[in-house]
Amino acid sequence: MPRFSEFFQLGMTQHQLDFVDVSNEFDTAVYVDPFAIEIRDDLWAAEASEHVRVFFKEVLDALRDGDTARAEELMSHLTEPKETFLGVSQDSPQGRGVGRGQARQLISAIRNSKAYATGLLSDLSEVALYVDGIDRDKISDLTTNIIRQLLIDYTQEQCDLFEIETSRYQSPPMFSAEFKNWVSRPVLLPYLAGSPVMLVPKYIVRQKLSLNSQDFYNKQISDFLAAEAMRANSSLVRTIRGVRKVYKKDVHKAHPKTKSLLAELVLKHPELLNMYKDVAKNQRMAISFGDDDLNITTVCDMLSKEFNDVPPGRDNATRYHRLIIGTLTSLFYPDLIIPQKEWAINDGRKRIDIVYTNAADTGFFAHRRDSAKSNAQIVIVECKNYSDDIANAEFDQLIGRFDDNKGRFGIITCRSVADKLKLHRRCVDAAKSSQGYIIVLTDEDLVAMLVAKATLNDERVGHILHEKFQALLS
Repeated sequence: MPRFSEFFQLGMTQHQLDFVDVSNEFDTAVYVDPFAIEIRDDLWAAEASEHVRVFFKEVLDALRDGDTARAEELMSHLTEPKETFLGVSQDSPQGRGVGRGQARQLISAIRNSKAYATGLLSDLSEVALYVDGIDRDKISDLTTNIIRQLLIDYTQEQCDLFEIETSRYQSPPMFSAEFKNWVSRPVLLPYLAGSPVMLVPKYIVRQKLSLNSQDFYNKQISDFLAAEAMRANSSLVRTIRGVRKVYKKDVHKAHPKTKSLLAELVLKHPELLNMYKDVAKNQRMAISFGDDDLNITTVCDMLSKEFNDVPPGRDNATRYHRLIIGTLTSLFYPDLIIPQKEWAINDGRKRIDIVYTNAADTGFFAHRRDSAKSNAQIVIVECKNYSDDIANAEFDQLIGRFDDNKGRFGIITCRSVADKLKLHRRCVDAAKSSQGYIIVLTDEDLVAMLVAKATLNDERVGHILHEKFQALLS
């Protein structure tokens, strides 16, 4: 069975899609990572983090209050999230989730851990560090279930974006952060050859958890123990040609890895976990979603040639719209994420072509979000497959969609511009009158950025954007 994009004939590669492109015949070996959600600075991740925080706090509070029934009731709704087709199963994708039968086992594992007994355990993303029997598969399944409602909403938005039909599905219970309990209701999901699919944003998945006990032990813990052995001049210190050394293999033999050991050391030296989290936060994960994935340079090279194949005009508006989505996602992911199509605003009287969530940590889009004048929490993109120049109406339309919540920054994409001076004046006038900041990207601009990224010249991509924005201030 082909992947989701092939089944629905999207004609797009994984790099052009915001979600993990799954198949219902094999699991994709990545996992939903709560720490990957926690460290992101965007609206969707903030809501997902709140769901995870509220749920896990409810479980811990129930256990500490001796209300085992409440803890089991919360955990018993964590069914196998087979709709995502993520992880690794023995046979066909079935999930390895928690399920009712394992709720008590999980609660027992948490309660018996040193981290829980000492009050150290407070964050779901740290459970795999301290609790025996819980690793990436369980953490992924737990997190997926907790944010199920958000993933269903996300799936529906992506289906709307690509005009994919959805059908009724009786979803397992969904956790409500507001009511701190589980709710059941039918939802709408796409079906891949008879199998319901719940799409997952690719920026929240990892091939291994960002915080995992083996990495923590191999790095911060082992280095700390080696330094302590050296400081104490213990029997682990060897002198080789006059140089005192402590070998990690000796440290590992003297202090075998156990999750209790990790908890004990973090209790005494919390800076070890802080250091590990800092490293994990700053490390960008290179994720492969399958053996047949094209690399980003190949995808950008292919996209740079597609603009010649899409004629301007209303008849090809959908093709152009999809080309722009794939291009912007390939160029700017993970700074721009979760594209949504034609948000209704002002009671549905106006529509927006594409809205991206601005999740940038550094660079051009981070500057636009952090600037008080633009406050670009989202980036509004209008796609104009015109052969004529953009008129005042298009600028007024976009400016009318700016507000204090969404911000005042937008992009208009178009095929070409004949009167560049006139266009420049319109953009500058909008900026000077504090109406908002609009940059126009033509085919020529987008192809130039794609070619730059295809040749690993990401600095050129950023330079083109900065140059466009600086021109608004002249």
